[in-house]
Amino acid sequence: MAKKILLIESDPQVTELIKNTLEEEDNQVITAEDGSEGLKLARQEQPNLVMVDFSLPKVKGSAVARRLRQDPATDHQAILLIADEDQLENLEIGPGASADDFLIKPFSAVDLITKVSPLLVGEDDQAGMAISTGNGELDTKMGGGVPLGSLTLIEGDSGAGKSVLAQQMMHGCLENGYKLSLFSSENTVKSLVKQMRSLNLDIKDHLLLGRIRVFPMETSQLGKEAPAILMKAIKSEKGRALVFVDSLTSSIPDSSETEVLTFFEECKRLCANNMTVIIIVHSHGLHRELLIRLRSLCDAHLQLRTEDMGNKLVKTLEVTKVRGAEQNTGNIISFEVEPGWGMRVIPVNKVKG
Repeated sequence: MAKKILLIESDPQVTELIKNTLEEEDNQVITAEDGSEGLKLARQEQPNLVMVDFSLPKVKGSAVARRLRQDPATDHQAILLIADEDQLENLEIGPGASADDFLIKPFSAVDLITKVSPLLVGEDDQAGMAISTGNGELDTKMGGGVPLGSLTLIEGDSGAGKSVLAQQMMHGCLENGYKLSLFSSENTVKSLVKQMRSLNLDIKDHLLLGRIRVFPMETSQLGKEAPAILMKAIKSEKGRALVFVDSLTSSIPDSSETEVLTFFEECKRLCANNMTVIIIVHSHGLHRELLIRLRSLCDAHLQLRTEDMGNKLVKTLEVTKVRGAEQNTGNIISFEVEPGWGMRVIPVNKVKG
């Protein structure tokens, strides 16, 4: 389905480049030469995306972006701010910024499409879409990826690669334009950035632009109230397509089985309202009977293990189920975590050798 894009740009050459490139991608592009005209068209035309130049005459592009964000009639529209490199220090960057992203001049047609495409993905487009890890081979083995709107359980013992898999999924989501929140008992913001960079998964720009919010957790000190407090925090993350909890284990040592099940049922309700929730647990932290019930409740279940195969220890990922997957699941994937690369699938014959 064609998307409607409003371009507010005073330079005719830039307007022609952007208009021609985006229309070749089957988008409808309407244009305005100044901020006042652009604000009027944004209300009348209700575009999916507003592209606005920072250096507009009269009303600056940054002021136009703020007005769009403050107006209830336009506050839902995605905003891409176009700026010169020497204007970077004047751009408002972070969770409170008006713009969703920035396009820096000079740019190519490929740069333009790369920036625009994620901003044109709406809730209707997300139906049937899957979470990509950014690793095509891994996605295929996972049945094409975990569908958005799923409640996913990632389970395994310590050192089995649970956090690495979660980080791979987070990076894939961010690169595809989704906003997410991470509640982590495993990392601070600084250690997460460092750890993901070591896997060639750089999230610094996504952090600066507010696309990922990281909340270090110390819920073990909260006792039985921890699950309820965590759920309240998750529910407050409005506008986030995905929420990761890595890991839940430290939040539930004092909780009854009923309280843990209630937490997962609440997550299921959030998924029914277009949120995707991925929960990581340590297998040893839960009773077997409870784990069985949680696996049944979740839409997707990914189990990681470290197995002895001959003279080597190998990490394995078993895709036990992915409800609504595009392809068959039930695959067992052998992989290794390689610095500077991330998760690398190991062919079966190599593992056996």
